[in-house]
Amino acid sequence: METTPELARLVDQLQAEEYTVTEPLPGVIHVKGRFSNPERIALRAAADAGDIAVAVWATSHHDDWALVCWNRPDLVTITQKGAAPQRWRHRRIPDTLRPDAQTFLEGASSPFDIVTRPKHQPTDAAREILGQFEITDPPPPGWVPPVVEVPEIPVVRESRVPTAPAEKARRAATPRAPKAPAKPVKAEPVVAVCPTCFMAIPATGICDNCG
Repeated sequence: METTPELARLVDQLQAEEYTVTEPLPGVIHVKGRFSNPERIALRAAADAGDIAVAVWATSHHDDWALVCWNRPDLVTITQKGAAPQRWRHRRIPDTLRPDAQTFLEGASSPFDIVTRPKHQPTDAAREILGQFEITDPPPPGWVPPVVEVPEIPVVRESRVPTAPAEKARRAATPRAPKAPAKPVKAEPVVAVCPTCFMAIPATGICDNCG
């Protein structure tokens, strides 16, 4: 595909909006800039191209990207946000609609969607549309997938010293040994006392002082 006046006008328009625009392939442009929704930028650019067949990559400053391939009636959009899987959508839209119809800009489903199971998967027809623009891989040129860091799982070490609540629970669960019976107390012997001299009377029963 050769660069057309319509495509050259579209490039000038996007550059006037302070976007960086390149043409990596014939009939394909790549828009970079500070925007949060690259799919909306690519859909609007495809609509502003008129009735010509065009493919638009849009890459945000967060490195999220979208690819829109437009060749009436086929509208193929592919989006990728961060490390999430690519989302494909293939629509065949009537002559009364443009790629920047509000329902498309919002990313909502429409009666014109070619539904896949599971959802948002590429179809052979969608890949053929990309092939018309000589696009063999959906990501934009130079895009590097983000590195996903796997969080480290902390190692839990078992403590051999029980905490105070655990120690109390252990003590409560441990049956107590029965108490030993108390030893009988021996009664002290009763000493007989002489009523006269108040001296202890020997075992003979006769006071040694008083006879």
